[in-house]
Formats: sequence, C-alpha cells, structure tokens
Amino acid sequence: MFMKQWPAGFGMLCIWVVASQLIVSGAQAETGSERASQLDIIVITPERMSKAIRVDDVREALRSVPGNVSVIDGEDYSERTVTSLSDALWGVPGVRAPSGSGQESARVSIRGSGLSSGGVRGLRLLRDGLPLGRLDDLGDSIYADPAGADYMEVFRGANAMGLGVATLGGAINLVSPTGYSRPGVTLRVDGGTHGYAKGAATIGEVFDNGLDFYASASTFHSNGAREHSAQTLSRFYGNVGYRFSPTSRGRLHMTREFYKVEMPGPLTRSQLQNDPSQANADYVVADSRIRTHPRWHTAYVHELDLGGDDHLSLGAFHTGTKFVSPGTGYVSHYDATDYGVSWRHEINRRPGGRDNQFVWGGNLGRGRSHDAATWPDYLAPLPFPLSANLATLDAKRANLELFAENTYWARPDLALIVGAQATRVWRRTDNHVAPLAAAYFPDGSATARYSGLSPRLGIVWDVASDAQVFANVSRSYEPPNSLNFYTFEGLLKAQRATTAELGTRGGSDDLGWELAAYHSWVRDEILLAADAGNPYLPARAHNARATRHMGLELGIHGRWRPTGLPGYLDWRLAYTWSRFRFYDDAVYGNNAIPGVPPHMAQLTMLYRHPSGFYAGPGIETASGWYVDQANSVKAPGYGVVNFTMGYEAPDGKYRVALDGRNLTGKRYAAMTEYVLDARKMGDKRYFTPGQQRAVFLSLQMGF
Repeated sequence: MFMKQWPAGFGMLCIWVVASQLIVSGAQAETGSERASQLDIIVITPERMSKAIRVDDVREALRSVPGNVSVIDGEDYSERTVTSLSDALWGVPGVRAPSGSGQESARVSIRGSGLSSGGVRGLRLLRDGLPLGRLDDLGDSIYADPAGADYMEVFRGANAMGLGVATLGGAINLVSPTGYSRPGVTLRVDGGTHGYAKGAATIGEVFDNGLDFYASASTFHSNGAREHSAQTLSRFYGNVGYRFSPTSRGRLHMTREFYKVEMPGPLTRSQLQNDPSQANADYVVADSRIRTHPRWHTAYVHELDLGGDDHLSLGAFHTGTKFVSPGTGYVSHYDATDYGVSWRHEINRRPGGRDNQFVWGGNLGRGRSHDAATWPDYLAPLPFPLSANLATLDAKRANLELFAENTYWARPDLALIVGAQATRVWRRTDNHVAPLAAAYFPDGSATARYSGLSPRLGIVWDVASDAQVFANVSRSYEPPNSLNFYTFEGLLKAQRATTAELGTRGGSDDLGWELAAYHSWVRDEILLAADAGNPYLPARAHNARATRHMGLELGIHGRWRPTGLPGYLDWRLAYTWSRFRFYDDAVYGNNAIPGVPPHMAQLTMLYRHPSGFYAGPGIETASGWYVDQANSVKAPGYGVVNFTMGYEAPDGKYRVALDGRNLTGKRYAAMTEYVLDARKMGDKRYFTPGQQRAVFLSLQMGF
C-alpha cells in the first residue's frame, strides 16, 4: 500500500533520471579536469574513507552549490568549551540555536524551520549523510554531538538537495573523524561554574592492511545554573573502516548514549529579571526530567569507484531512543526505532567538452514509536490509582525519497543546476485514550499518505577568480510527523513552500564574505501552539493557511595584521535579519510569527600570536521578539559579552583555554514558549533564561 498512488511528478522524475543517465553515460568521459575535481561534493567523497580531508577543500567543492552553505571546522569550536550544539553553531548566519538555561539541548532553526517546536523539526540532522534522528525529522539537537565531527556542513533550505533533503530548514551534516583524520590519542577535560565537569578521550589508528578505526568516549555532569537543571550525559562513538580493494571501501559507525536532564521550565518576565536561577515551581513539584535507557545509533556506508570520476555510495542505519519523562501533566514512557537505507550515484562527464555532474539517489526507511502516558504520582491523592494509564499512542511511519540533480558548466565560469525530489510518506497512529486524558490526545486510529514533488533551478556565476554570484528557485515539502499528523480537528496537511534565493560569496582569508537573501511563500505551515487558557495541555499542531518567510544572511570574516605587532586579529561577523509573518490570516492578519528575533548579530575577535596564544571577545545581540501569534507579549532584546583566551603548543600536543560566558551577568530570555494569545493565558510563564555568568577551563593533550 505504501508504494501505490504515486504522484504524476514522481513518474516524470523517474523518466528524467533514466534519460539523464543515458545522456551522460553516452558522452565521452574525460577525467582529471580542474573543474571536475571541484564537483566531488557533499556527503562522503571517495577519498573520505582513506585519508583526511582539508576543510578548505570542502569549502571550495561546495562553491558548486547555487545557494548559501557553510562549513564549520571542528578545530575552531574546540578552542573553547562546547556545552551544546548551540556553541558549535554560534556565529553562523541564518542559524538560530538557543540553548535554554545553558543546557545540552538546543532549539535549532534555519530560515524559520520548526519555530514552534521544542527541539528540531523541518531540519534534518545527519552524520555522513544518514539520519541521526527519526525519519520524520522530529528530533533533538542532543543527537548531534559536535565533538564527534571533524567538521559540519550547514545546507540551508533546498541547498540540501544533494543529500536528498527538501525541507524549509535544510540539513546539518556532521562529517565523522576517522583513523586517518585523527590518529593517536587525545585526552581532554573541561571544568567550570555550576559544577560543570567533562572528560573525553579519543583514539585513532591506521593499519597497513587497509583497516582503520576511531573511537571516542565522554562523560559530563553539571549541577546547572538554575534550580532543577542538573544534567548527566555519557557517550560512546566509534567507527571502523576497511579498504576492500582500491575501488571499494566501507565504514561501520556505532553510537551509544545515556543522558539524564532535569527540566527547570519557563518563568514569568518578572521572575526572569529578578532571579533567573529559580525554576518553574510546577516543574519542580512534578520532578520534570528526561532519562534515556539508552539511545543508540548504528550505520554502515559503503563506497564504490565505478571508473573515471563516477562513484556510488550505499548506506544503512538503525537508530532507537527509549526514555521516561515525568512532566507537569503526565509521565511519558517513550520507545522509538527507525531504520532505513540510502544510495547516491555520482556521474561526472564532459558532454560537448563541458563539465557535467549528475547525481541521483534515494532514501527509504521505516519507523515506529510507542508512547504511554500515565498519571503523575505527584498529583495524589486522587480517586483513581496512582500511575493510572491515560493513553497509549502507537505510531508507525515510512518514507521514500528519490532525488536527482544535474550541474552543467555551460561556460568555465557559469554553472546551471536543475534538480528535483519526489517524496512519498505514510503515517499511522493507534490511540487509546482514557476519559481522563480526552483533552490531551485525540482518541482512535488514523492513516494518512502524503506525496510531493520538489523541483529546483539554480545558477552559479564566477564573476571573478575569488567571487561568485548564485541564485535558485526551489520547492520544499514537509509532511507532518507521526506524532502530530492526527489532531482533534482531523488530519494535518503537508507544509509546502516556494523559495527564491539570491546571494554572493568569495574573498580570501584576509577578507571574505557570504551574503544571501531569500523569500519563502509557505502554504499550510505546521505550527504547534499551547492552548489558550490551559498551559498544562501539550501544544497542539495546526496548519497556518499562508505565511511568508523573508531573511538576509550575512557573514564577513577577515584577518588584520597590525603594524609592529606579531600575529594577527582573526575576526568574524554574522548578521541575520528575519521577517516571518502570517499572510491575510483570518484571526492573526499579517502578524509576526513568534519565536525568533528580527535582528541578530554575533561578532568574534581573536588575536592570535605566533607562539600559539590567542584571546578575544565574542559579542551577541538580538532584538526583542513576540511570544504569541496575537503579538501581545514580547521577549526583551539582549546583548551578551563572552571572552576566550588560550594557548596551543606549536607542535599541537596540548591546548589550554579559559572561556568566560555572559561576563556582564545579563538576565535575558534565550527562548520562549509558543502560544496562541498570551492575553487569554492564565499562566504567564513564557521565558526560558539564557546562559548565566559562567567560566570554563579546558585542557587538551595529544599523544
């Protein structure tokens, strides 16, 4: 049943894939050209399995993408303490990743994706091109450990088409360390304010028989800057690679994580400004927390060289999460498993003497989750048994995505890109809800199928040897996840958007830039909002008929070498302008969509001495933003000052760093709850405090 009733566009995509392969396969192959070497882009290049890849080479390769993409070098953020994915993404324009109360979990959004979500939605988290979370893009940033990446690729929106992703937010791809990229042993310890302590060890080795391995183990604990915000987490990640032949390589990845995180909850504005270290009283009484038992992820990627510059990557993954989470309204007992396969075929030819790259592939997967809600014991005594079953929600999901993209260099300085993704999605849920929980969850069973086609056209023009202009028009298609597609009002529609993007990038280490402007016309945007009048009910999903997402993403970096002073000043500026609004909504008119500051800027300045010493401030500012769709309550804007100083030995054998956060002690909200109309809410606790003043010390040694 899952394979039936494909959209007409899916058949067109299949025909295009076959025809394109015949055309490029029939053309004479010419390998070794300079341009062709730049086309080995995205995911895992064939060399990735058997040698370390320079980040600068990755950035150069991604110049073939007709949109805004970023590469984050793991060496850059390892110069300071990284408490969450938020720290690693700090200073990337267009990316908002606040970490409430300075905890591990961050709310990550790109171009307005998942603004109402408590974690990550409409943005796919990947490791080497394979999903780290659930198939329906519902996840948590805690799944993506930046310490377990050589570098991270940020593909905004449809620029992730080469990964088979066509969502409003795009994808963040962690590229794994290997024995080739991180040989030897590394030990690191971090300690700091509020009882923060973390220890990590890594080892990498390459053997003469084609075998290599990399493994890392880490654990940390923090008492938290707020009451009831302690967290404990331990991770193991490892991979083993083997070169079966000069043209065949494989790598097995294994991850196992345990975490226990207390949830302090949101505060009122008065509480935020008077004492942000306190917790929401209801969360304390309910002992709100989440504890896994454990979370695990396994993946395998195999690569084949097919002759010339043609490559085939095959992947499979299996992931699962099991946790218990007491909340203020009920206790959730959650168990989910997802598994799937993917493939990516890259064909490089020179038809008519012009460089051409054709990539096609697909993702196929299935998953299921079991969520049992029980009555919390803290509400006793009541006229029914403690821990009484309130609801069981058994959900299943299946995804099939086929994608193809062709990059043709019509001239040595001009590339034309055309691509598309076809999506077929199946959702089912069986809900058994007791009368006590009738207001929490819809009862009964439901099945839904969603099909969509997301085309894309783009252009890249090298206006100079060190400057590019790019533009693209694309569609995105996002079916609802298996937890919220079935609502009290019926089945949710899939979210669709058409996005136009125009930008430029270029420069050098001394002065470089990336600038992109985009406009997304969104239909049936999926939003989750707290029910007016009852803050204890879970947020309910609904479709907003029409919304508009507009934005500007600016990144500038450079190196200034002051006269008479050794070394240089390494500086980076990121500015993001966001204008997300409803469009002629029957209730909210053209109000702003809550949850994101219209203006956000981050500036880093590090003086680097030839001896290995470095020091400098990091400044973040943001304007105020609305909390509710009625635009009746605003979160205050803020400015935060950080400072980092450290020393790295010239031989790279050790590094010591001191990292100060929020040195002025600013009391501010890092993120807010998403509600319909704050004027109708009896509970005014919307604000989650940001990082309070803290100092961290780290020591890293390599052998």
